[in-house]
Order: sequence, then C-alpha cells, then structure tokens
Amino acid sequence: MSTSPFERPPEVPPEITFISLPKALAQFHHLPLHVPIWIHREEEIQKKGYDFNEGALVMEELLAAAPGVPGAYLYQLFVKKWPHLREVAPYFESGRIAEAIPKLVEVLDIDPECPLTCFQLGFCFRATGELEKSESFYKKALRMAPSAGWIYSNLGRTYQAMGDKAKAAEVYWKALELLPGDHFVLEQLINLGELFVIPSQGEKGDITAAFVRRADYEKKMTEAVEKETKAEALAQFGWRLLRDRLVDLACRCFEKARALKGDFAEALLGLGTAHLEAGRHREAERFLLEYLDEDPDSATAHLNLFKVYLAGGDMDLAWDEIQTAVRLDPSRPESLKQLYYLFLQTGRREEGLELLSNLALQHPTAAAPLLVRAWALTEGGQWPEARQALDEALRRAPHDEEILLFLTSELGKRGEKEELIRLLQKETEPLPLSLTINLALAYSQTGRLEEGRKVLKAFLKRPGLEPLDRERGKAILKEFEK
Repeated sequence: MSTSPFERPPEVPPEITFISLPKALAQFHHLPLHVPIWIHREEEIQKKGYDFNEGALVMEELLAAAPGVPGAYLYQLFVKKWPHLREVAPYFESGRIAEAIPKLVEVLDIDPECPLTCFQLGFCFRATGELEKSESFYKKALRMAPSAGWIYSNLGRTYQAMGDKAKAAEVYWKALELLPGDHFVLEQLINLGELFVIPSQGEKGDITAAFVRRADYEKKMTEAVEKETKAEALAQFGWRLLRDRLVDLACRCFEKARALKGDFAEALLGLGTAHLEAGRHREAERFLLEYLDEDPDSATAHLNLFKVYLAGGDMDLAWDEIQTAVRLDPSRPESLKQLYYLFLQTGRREEGLELLSNLALQHPTAAAPLLVRAWALTEGGQWPEARQALDEALRRAPHDEEILLFLTSELGKRGEKEELIRLLQKETEPLPLSLTINLALAYSQTGRLEEGRKVLKAFLKRPGLEPLDRERGKAILKEFEK
C-alpha cells in the first residue's frame, strides 16, 4: 500500500487522507485504487494493511462531507454492502455454508459486479457440491478481478473436485503467475504432478526445496534410469516414479529390472501396479496374477487386483480380492475403507459397520478397523460413537499421526478447540507438520496467536526437516506473522 498519487479534493475533511490499495485487492472488493483512511492511522495501516471494517466508516464520513469525491459511486456501493457481508461471516465460521448462499445473493442485488461476493458464492457452491455453479461464480469474479490470483487458485480446487486435472493445472499455473511463490498453489501443482521437489543446498548449508517442472524432472529421471544397471536400484526408482505419477517411465524401469534379473518378483508387482495406475487393466491383471503365484500372501497385490476387477465391473472377483486383502492385513486402512465402501454401495451399511467391529475384536492390537469405523460413523452423523472408536484406536496406537489428524480435524470442525489443544499438548513425541498446523491454528482461533507462532517456530528449528515440510512451515508462519 502507498500514498495515493491522485490530487486531494478540497472538500475532503482534514482528518481523512488516502492510500492506494494493490490493484488485485481493489478489484476484488470493487473499489477504486485510492481509498480513504483516518490520517492518524496512516502509519499503522501502511504496516499492518488496510482494515475494510474501519474503511467503511471512513467512506461513510467522506461521502457525507464530499459526495462528489472521485470514486464516490464505488464507495457508496461498498458502504451499503459491507454490513451485509459481515453478517455472512458467522455462517462461514460455524460451517452453515448453505445458509450463507441466500444472504450473499442479497449482496449481489446491491452490487452485481462485486468479485468478493461472487468468490464467496463460488466457495459455497463447491462446499455444497454444486460444482458447475461454483465454476460459474469463480469465472464471474475473475472477469471483474483478473489480477486476483487467489480466485484462480480456488477455481483450481473446484476443477479438482470435478476431476478435471487438466483445467485445474491450467488455472493453478495462472495463479502462480499472479502469486509467485504461493505455497498452496505450489503444493497443488506438486499434487497434480506438474511440479516436483528436489532437495537443494541453501546458501547457509541448509537443505531447501527446489521446485522443478515436470518435463525437466522427467528428463533427469530418464537419464538416471538409463544409467542404472542394478535390478534392485531400478525397483526403488520405479516405486519413486509411481509415487511421482510418472507411470510410463516407472513401467520402463520395472521392465528393465526384470530384464536384468528374470526371477525378480518385485518387478512383477511394480509392473502390475504401474499398469493399474495407467488404466491398462488387462496388463495389470496379468502381472499381478504372476506375482501372486510367487507370493500368494501379498495383501498389496490382492488390493491392487481388487481395484482391477472393480474398474472392470467384475464384482464377484472384486469381493473375493478385497476380503483376502483384509484377511491378510487387517491393519491397512485403505483396504478396510474399500471393503466398507462395497457394503455401503450395496445398501448394507450396518453390515459393514458390524464387520469393522468384529475385526477390531478379532485383532485386539489393530487400530485400523476402529479408525475406519470412526470415519464411517462420522460420515453418517454419529459423532459420539465415532469419538469412542477413535479413543480406543488411540489407546491401541498412541501417537499415531493418522488417528490424531482425523480426531483433531473433527474437533476443530466442531469448535472444540480447547479439547484439541489438550489432546496435542499431551503428546510426548515431536508432532509432525500436519498436527503442528492443527495445534497452531487452534491456538490462533482461541486468541493465543503468540503460542501458535511459538509452535511453528519450534517446528522450523528441528534438525533434519524434509525440505517440503520446511517450506510449508515457513509459509504458514508467514501467514501468522501477518
């Protein structure tokens, strides 16, 4: 923000001056670049940012004294709509998203060209599953505020919810152009396989994250695969490439490993998994069955074969494979969720829940059946029962990140911030990033911002942090510093 270059009209009261908003922010709020402030607040606002609540009051006084001031029409619109936008805030805070929609439509009646209101409607319709409406309102917001990169990043989330990865990637790249270094956008591009993270030596000798485009990363990995001559090392490369969604290169990697070592069973599992990821189900089935001839007790292979049969619509074989996968490894949440989904889709929800209870009884040290049961109960609106299952799961697997993450996220959604804080404060082991974030946010939302900052700063001081975790932590701390 800077002092506005426009000439001050003589009728403006002496206690009012003007500053310039960043173009994107002015567009987003449907305001002129120059906005009024109390002159005694100028220094603080330059440091901390513009306060739109206070700004509405200043605009109101300005309009009373100087109704013909440049930008008066947009100031008038803002003064009329801002109280209504503030009334909507509690609906968002309490998760009553659907109830916010008619209130926002009323704001559009006041200012039909308000990007902020369209943006909020885009969010609401994504939350309620009306994705085409969400897309439409985000696009309308962008037409009026094309410099606001955060609208592009939210449109990307809607495209991801639609399952359109190509459109999501396109708008995330545009968001990154407008918001260079934005960590959320970088993470989404990483998740979409458009960017990759490679550890890099920093100026002070610390390890930082270097972001590399897909084409450059694929070229680098292709050269590494071509040079490698050991089957075991190629298998490791293959699994890494699968994780990075470079599926065809992973296939080449496992094929080369198999050519070097003909009886290398792991290459069969890798090929079956890679072809499954690529949607080549016939080839996936062939390699997975070959692998199971070598290792019939592989829960991973049975789970992947289940996915092959499910995709092909062969439900009888799919049932057999997922039940085998669960029998072989009842501690794997993914298999248990898939089995529960089959019960759910065939109208046998209670039977599915009973199965999870029985598995928890049959395997008294396994936490996964309880975790999945809690997830299923939560989906069905049965939180008290879900909480009991989560407490028992934690008793069986203390400090388990997946259980704690699910539990604290649900506590946060339900406004039980103090309970969330007490739960994580009891942890004797260093919290991973996901739980550190949940704890810091809970502190912030209960008015203890400084404690939240301390948690994040302590996390960043840990030796040996993964580069991406370090970058994520820095980005979140930066938001706290604001």
